Amino acid sequence: MELRLDKEDAAKVTLLKRAWGMDGAGVVHRLLEYFESGEGEAVGAPVVSTGMVGVYARYEGHRIDAEFDPGSESVTILSGPAAGRYKSPSGAATAVLQAYNPEVAPHRNGWSFWVVGASGARLQSIRGAQSPKAGK
Repeated sequence: MELRLDKEDAAKVTLLKRAWGMDGAGVVHRLLEYFESGEGEAVGAPVVSTGMVGVYARYEGHRIDAEFDPGSESVTILSGPAAGRYKSPSGAATAVLQAYNPEVAPHRNGWSFWVVGASGARLQSIRGAQSPKAGK
């Protein structure tokens, strides 16, 4: 059986593959287990709506891939000279600027610096919808 996905759904599956460390078939299997359980809990997996959100930034000719955690509002940069976990989107943005262009003032609003991979919208577009800290 062949499964065809539109571009947006394919991006979401790619995000889940990265977050859960498995291939596409594993993602589909885990999601099916979740819905078949009927109990509202994924079997061995985080709930999709509260999982990590794939984000990226483009700076100085580089694409920087990261993951945003809506629960803690932290950002984990996955690779490169700024790789690591940061307490906020702005902290992660500052690290990127310091790593790629140390001569520039590194302060940036991380909510407008990072782009949600699945939608192409700025991170601020999901701030109120996904983060329990929104508005603080």
